[in-house]
Amino acid sequence: MVARRFLISLQQVIRSVLIILFPLAFITLFAWATAGSTYGSTADPMRAAVWLWLGSHLAPFNITSNEVTGYLSYLPLGAAILPWLSMRVGYKRVYEEIKNKKISRAYFILTYTFVYSLFAFVASNSQVSIDWLRGLIILFLLLFVATTATNFQALIKLPGYMFLIILGVSGLLFSISLILNFSIAQNLTIVLHPGIIGGLLLLVLQILYLPNLFIATFSYVSGAGFSLGNATDVTPFIFNLREIPAIPALAALPAGTNPWVVTLSVMLVAYSVINLNRVNRLQIDKKSKQQLVLRFLLLSVLGSALLAFISSGSLISANMNPVGVNPLRISLIMFAHITIAYLLMLLLPKLLKKKSNQSRLES
Repeated sequence: MVARRFLISLQQVIRSVLIILFPLAFITLFAWATAGSTYGSTADPMRAAVWLWLGSHLAPFNITSNEVTGYLSYLPLGAAILPWLSMRVGYKRVYEEIKNKKISRAYFILTYTFVYSLFAFVASNSQVSIDWLRGLIILFLLLFVATTATNFQALIKLPGYMFLIILGVSGLLFSISLILNFSIAQNLTIVLHPGIIGGLLLLVLQILYLPNLFIATFSYVSGAGFSLGNATDVTPFIFNLREIPAIPALAALPAGTNPWVVTLSVMLVAYSVINLNRVNRLQIDKKSKQQLVLRFLLLSVLGSALLAFISSGSLISANMNPVGVNPLRISLIMFAHITIAYLLMLLLPKLLKKKSNQSRLES
């Protein structure tokens, strides 16, 4: 029975892996062939395909070579969609065979982790290796989300949907800024000279990085800002930025301080008030309401910190570390908005009632 379950899980995990790995292998082999390599070994492009597969799982890399030495952890969140979908499909097929959710989930997670670890071990060498601790933590998060049913409670769905709307608005603001600075983006593309194939791959890479950029835009609008290298800080009130990588999407970066942008953080106030008001209208006892408010607070604060953590990191060199959103700062901003909204909802009715009573006594 155990062997049968393991084989079923292994079969589906291999299918989930290969459905992504084969296209990546084709891309790396094609790039290797068109680059005019002077030797016939295909080991390097195949190993690169495995690195790309690990990178799509947001696995950070330690890189040590004669040319470059550093740590790569700023990886595109958009790339994680493909393995997440393949995990979800593979898990459903395992469940269809085993007919037990808990057992199917346990076998699929353990088998996927085994295959992931095997690939990471085989692909590692003296020059490139993954950060096992952070890589496995992010892998477990992906597997947990992919194998969890989506029938969340209404009190969890609403904050999630509203947060996605806020990220969508942030993405719209980023797009508008990029359109307004399109000439800069063109100049950055010309500097790179990517060619036709390189230009297509660069475009795909920038599309995959859009979730990271949207989260950074959200952090900027909320007032927390973001970093783009060592000793840099870009917020509506502080603009400390020296140089940027030649990436066309970064043409959307602000050119200075913009204090008025903080007014858009009213989105977080609306997010807090709507969700807290929903809890307040429930016909339950006071203690249960307080527990729901605390759960909403923790979900929002820890969720924003987690998003900031996985969407930020280092871009190999020491000069490009850190890149992205500071998890502590964005979580403090989120905590402050929710706390202020909650206190206002508690105190305003009392103040209005007190003023009403005073006016009646005076009349």
